[in-house]
Amino acid sequence: MTYMLGLLWVAFIAYALFMAPGNSPANDPIFKELLTLQSREPWLLTVFSWLGIFPAVFACILLRKSKVASKGQRIPAWPFVLFSFGLGAFALLPYFALISPSRTGMHDPAQSVKQSKRGVSRVVSHKLTHLILLFLTIGSALYALTEGNPDRFMDAFYQSSFVHIMTIDFVVLTLLSAYAIFRDARVNGRTRSWAWVGLLPLAGPLLYLITERK
Repeated sequence: MTYMLGLLWVAFIAYALFMAPGNSPANDPIFKELLTLQSREPWLLTVFSWLGIFPAVFACILLRKSKVASKGQRIPAWPFVLFSFGLGAFALLPYFALISPSRTGMHDPAQSVKQSKRGVSRVVSHKLTHLILLFLTIGSALYALTEGNPDRFMDAFYQSSFVHIMTIDFVVLTLLSAYAIFRDARVNGRTRSWAWVGLLPLAGPLLYLITERK
């Protein structure tokens, strides 16, 4: 799996640099409208905003680690999560590619230790944070479904290289969230079938977090 993720990362970069169709950001009015949040297409604004919510969701999964979950893990997640706010899957794919699943210990109730959470760890572990992110996700989804035009989004998908890449980025982040849930469930003693919930973009991982027992 780690090799596959590494190859996917390289392929994603190559595709974004050399093969993505549409206007480059420098000559792309759609990119400029999104950057200033002035786009008139709700679907474009929604997917763009979801790419800001997704890193926060990954922060909630990866930065709230218990001592059991992080045992033997030498690669910190926070630099990758931080860069993902600007780079999305381009920043998170290397993290999952570098982590060996064998280093992540299985859950053992006898080893469970309550860990005091401070700072960022406390925020990303809080149910209120998860509920706020879920509310933003559902609210923006309803806005796109009721006001948006999927045909205009598809036109932009082929006309704008930025929209093209951000859409693929969103799909990759969705798949990565399913993998992140799979790993997290294994080390925290939850059923690994929760990983399927990760295929529900944003809402799935948040439901996984909200239903977690402290």
